[in-house]
Amino acid sequence: MPGMLKRPVLAVLAVVVAASVASACGQGDATAPGSKDGSLTYAIGDEPETFNPGLQDEHTDPVTELVFRGLTRHDKDNRVVPSLAKSWTVAPDGKTYTFVLRPGVTWQDGRPFTSGDVKFTIETVRDAGAGSPLSRNFTMVRSVETPDPATVRLTLAEPFAPMLDAVSMGMLPEHLLQGKKLTDPGFGQHPVGTGPFALKTYKHGQYAELTAFDGYYEGRPGLKKIVVKYVPDDSARLIQLRNGEVDAANLAPQQAGKAGGHRLEVHPTADYRALMFNMKEPVFAGRRIRLAMNYAVDRDAITKSVVLGYGSPAKGPLDTSPYAAAPGFAFDPAKAASLMKEAGYAKNTQGMWARNGRTVKFELTTFAEDSLRVAILNVSATQLKQQGFDVDPHPRPRDWVRKHWGDLQGMVVGWGTPYDPDSSVYGPFASSQALAKGGSNYGSYSNPAADKALEDGRSTLDPAKRKAAYTAFQQALQDDPPFVWISYLKTINAVPKNLTGPAQRTLGHHGYGFFWNAETWRYN
Repeated sequence: MPGMLKRPVLAVLAVVVAASVASACGQGDATAPGSKDGSLTYAIGDEPETFNPGLQDEHTDPVTELVFRGLTRHDKDNRVVPSLAKSWTVAPDGKTYTFVLRPGVTWQDGRPFTSGDVKFTIETVRDAGAGSPLSRNFTMVRSVETPDPATVRLTLAEPFAPMLDAVSMGMLPEHLLQGKKLTDPGFGQHPVGTGPFALKTYKHGQYAELTAFDGYYEGRPGLKKIVVKYVPDDSARLIQLRNGEVDAANLAPQQAGKAGGHRLEVHPTADYRALMFNMKEPVFAGRRIRLAMNYAVDRDAITKSVVLGYGSPAKGPLDTSPYAAAPGFAFDPAKAASLMKEAGYAKNTQGMWARNGRTVKFELTTFAEDSLRVAILNVSATQLKQQGFDVDPHPRPRDWVRKHWGDLQGMVVGWGTPYDPDSSVYGPFASSQALAKGGSNYGSYSNPAADKALEDGRSTLDPAKRKAAYTAFQQALQDDPPFVWISYLKTINAVPKNLTGPAQRTLGHHGYGFFWNAETWRYN
């Protein structure tokens, strides 16, 4: 369930697949070209609408991750560490942050990076409101002061526990965006950052070519070039990997054993799959129905048969977090039946739960190009039908889904970040972030107990109080579920055997974050 402004873009599948099959003929497992010239071509299924980090909702795609740097970043354990800021101090009351910037940093066009860029970035994103999903991370910033080019002081109206995490968002160049809208398409497609790779060429629906930035503050990267190729279809990605069109690729679980002579990098993620309910639909108004469906799905069986062991059954939205506390739901058809009877339903002659002649009928959809989501959709729908829920499984093209978010009845969604818990749960579950308000709460979920817990979790600096807040939040979702939780995923990337550098880390939605240390990658 990625944010609206970085929703994956559908490429022309027929052309991609046809080209892939044609080039595959007679080649077999060709030698990847990257090892010969210091370049790496990587195939992925998802293309963002923009490379502007101020418009991406916590899930930074590979290109944006390579081009930009924030004041902070995350290490292999996903802890906040210095990046463009070499150090910082936080006032005891949690309302003042003073950052000292790293000296000698330049933008990829040669201009110096200064405190003015930080002030511009934070104020622009904050003031964008509904125009930027990350505005929610800076609404409490009362002022941004720049005593000198190397110092930035943030004054907050109230403490905000995830602030150091929030400023890992890529900083924006004031000299290129001043006087323009944050949504400026020119910058969104031709970004300039301070990261290890600069975007050289971008062809929508095809690829983004990045070259090593010689002026990168940590030294020139080991690879000369990285090409991110957009191939939405799983099968086409595997074909291109095996015939040598790409050096590396993101694979689906069923493809893990078909990567030819490549090495598999299998990383855990905070990325879960779930069935989302549109709370504007009357059929989902009663919480007992949503509870019953959670007991009617055998997520252990789905994880084994569909995810093929590359994941684990999901209990809630923070299972991989230190704040994990969701009790979860067991597969319990008797409990599901009991809840439906309490809600006033009885089985009709077709074996469907019905009340006043109306069944629990809804369409469940997902991106037709995503084979794993489609498989989860089909198996979940079958299980729900077996337990008496009148579900119509109907995968649809990705571009259609993107245009109809507010009209969907049910959706196989994905979400999850491995960072501060606020980044994983505030956007999709706070009522203030509902889709109609420009937020990421696509199911329009509203729960006062969850809202209070979310606000408590982000406004206190006390670790024990934060733990208590997120425990209360997860219990609120257990009592009044917005989703049927299904599975957490591992992400599978096939890479050349002689590529060194990729390091194990818990990754985010779509497995984003794989390139977190790409400046250290090289061929041996």
